[in-house]
Amino acid sequence: MRKMAQQNNKPSQPVVSVNSAGVKFFLRPEGIRHGVKDWLRRMFSGREKQEFWALRDVSFEVNKGEILGIIGSNGAGKSTLLKAIAGIYPLTQGQIGVNGRLAPLIELGAAFNPDLSGAENIFLTGMIYRVPRREIQDKLDKIVDFSGLRKFINVPVRNYSSGMFIRLAFSIIIFFQPDIILIDEVFSVGDEIFQRRSFEKILSFKKRGATILLVTHDLKLITRICDRALVLSEGKPVFLGEPEKAIRTYQQLIKQGEGLEARVVREEAPAAGISPPISTPEEAKRWGNKQVEIHKVEFVNEQGQASFIFRTGDYFEARIAYISRLKGERPVFGVAISTIYKLLIYGPNTLEIEFPSSIPKEGIIRFIVPKLPLLEGDYLFSASAYDEALQKAYDHHEMMYHFRVVSDGRLDFGSVRMDAEWRVEKIRRERSRRSTQ
Repeated sequence: MRKMAQQNNKPSQPVVSVNSAGVKFFLRPEGIRHGVKDWLRRMFSGREKQEFWALRDVSFEVNKGEILGIIGSNGAGKSTLLKAIAGIYPLTQGQIGVNGRLAPLIELGAAFNPDLSGAENIFLTGMIYRVPRREIQDKLDKIVDFSGLRKFINVPVRNYSSGMFIRLAFSIIIFFQPDIILIDEVFSVGDEIFQRRSFEKILSFKKRGATILLVTHDLKLITRICDRALVLSEGKPVFLGEPEKAIRTYQQLIKQGEGLEARVVREEAPAAGISPPISTPEEAKRWGNKQVEIHKVEFVNEQGQASFIFRTGDYFEARIAYISRLKGERPVFGVAISTIYKLLIYGPNTLEIEFPSSIPKEGIIRFIVPKLPLLEGDYLFSASAYDEALQKAYDHHEMMYHFRVVSDGRLDFGSVRMDAEWRVEKIRRERSRRSTQ
């Protein structure tokens, strides 16, 4: 049961209180059905349901002005926890108490009416969050300017791109001065400038005493801004405390094998379908005429085993299986590695190297990095096949794949370890010589 606590100015009272919270779903092997016949069939078939606990026995408190990071592998229950706190998912057991105005930056734009303009949806969202109309009117220009969508603010949002849609939703929520902010990987919204402004806005909330619960795969962000961190594993809490210790606990879970294979059951509720990987549907795109078709991309380690977790300095290989229907033409294959915030790190292609003038009609392109220079973090991988002029896309997979890099123990900062060395030299100063007459 989720409770909205009464406003109380006592500093000792937690702003968010989670007590033995649990969320259980019921799954069926044949999938989800919604018709009356299916309901009657379920009632009388006697088929046993499969229980799945997305969260179980989770307890913690968060105080005013605190940032709590939440980390764990895919399927650990991170998003489910935030949605339970937001009241999107009902609790199967336990209680959740919330003391203040809540802003869930989770399913951004879920309340939008596609037939209304951006401006009209600002007022609609404000009313849903019980923000007085005058307050919405006073902040309208700031919301529009922050989103960068002034040219399109009177256009129905059904005509917005996915990026415009999410930017508007994000801008609306953060300008309603929430007391508690729930963030689920939203710093990848928009371009780099918008991301930086959004990040600075979130930090300004902390300075004025807002409470933030942050789900992210960016471990550097956890150590940079979080006061504490919670580690979840298979829906259960494993560690709660200092961010650095939480990250070490999480990395230990990875080393022990958690999350090395894709899970059949994901964090999302069955009704919502299987949840995407870190690369969201808006980011994971595919296009091309399929004259050359990429039908499989996998990452392998030095032993030739499929994996999506590597250490800095490890052997890394991406294998791109293709089928070519070209006659006499040579395709150009390319890859791109980006951060989870869609910032490109490296994007080579076979046009820049000595590549065979003819290739098999069906084969595997191997992109090999003998010593992976990437530092700890999550990365998105794109693969593509183009014509030699790089104008015609045969098959382009944009950020459709994901791999993770864990630390090798060295304390480095950034995204890439450069092949550099440090040296020190003594400065030798020539003593001034007295001139003699």
